[in-house]
Amino acid sequence: MSEISGRDIKDVAEQGSTLVFIVYPEAIATMPWAPVWAVFFFLMLLTLGLDSSFGGSEAIITALSDVFPVLRQHREWFVGILFSLYFVIGIPSCTDAGVYFVELLQNYAAFYSIIIAVLFEAIAVSWLYGIERISEDVKEMLGTKPGKFWIITWCLIAPLFLGGIVLSGLIQHVHPNYGKVTDPFYYEYPDWSHLVGWGFALSSVIFIPIVAI
Repeated sequence: MSEISGRDIKDVAEQGSTLVFIVYPEAIATMPWAPVWAVFFFLMLLTLGLDSSFGGSEAIITALSDVFPVLRQHREWFVGILFSLYFVIGIPSCTDAGVYFVELLQNYAAFYSIIIAVLFEAIAVSWLYGIERISEDVKEMLGTKPGKFWIITWCLIAPLFLGGIVLSGLIQHVHPNYGKVTDPFYYEYPDWSHLVGWGFALSSVIFIPIVAI
């Protein structure tokens, strides 16, 4: 593609949605039987998206059903309402400004929410629940306790590594913009949009200490 377009490789292979929806399709277009491979490629993207949605949705359904057992008696209605809510929330991403909305979520919610939640999980399991209890649980299931490598990894390496990633991300964080300054579709997000982004990032994380307390 770099040779065909006459551009430098770093300008061709970009990251993010450009890589998936522009670079890969352009590469597929140069292959024999391009329409067939294009169908397979976008079908793969569709199934990946559905699979990701199923995993997160099942976690929500299970958690709320445990807290409110009455939902189990009306599971079909509950699931239907939940996915209808997904549909309503996803409507803004289908508008003219949808690509900017998705980019904002990608820069805030997709990184900080996940990594901070995993950090809390590592701390809660290894420090609060206790490594001795974990070792006994593993022994009950597998017949033997975990070795020192796993104990050190769970108690020390994992929390420090995850904490370092969060700290590094916060230190190096810059307000994201869509595209490059030289691009005709470049968009600089207003200041209030970054508050919205942080709100999305903290919306799921904030419940961890609240529920713990």
